[in-house]
Amino acid sequence: MAGGSCLDLREQRGNQDIIDAFGKVLSGKNNYKTVESIPKKMCSGCKKELKPADKFCSDCGAKAQ
Repeated sequence: MAGGSCLDLREQRGNQDIIDAFGKVLSGKNNYKTVESIPKKMCSGCKKELKPADKFCSDCGAKAQ
């Protein structure tokens, strides 16, 4: 296969099977725990997940947490 993958795996966050698979790929060992280095930024009003650069929610206008 030429090139890389274009799959967006963000919706798989929290899926334990995916977390375990990435841990094994990264370490070569079972039970390796990976850590997501970018904390999720949430809207203080509607609790929608925001982009790291967002200061306000584009849906409800509330300030980001």
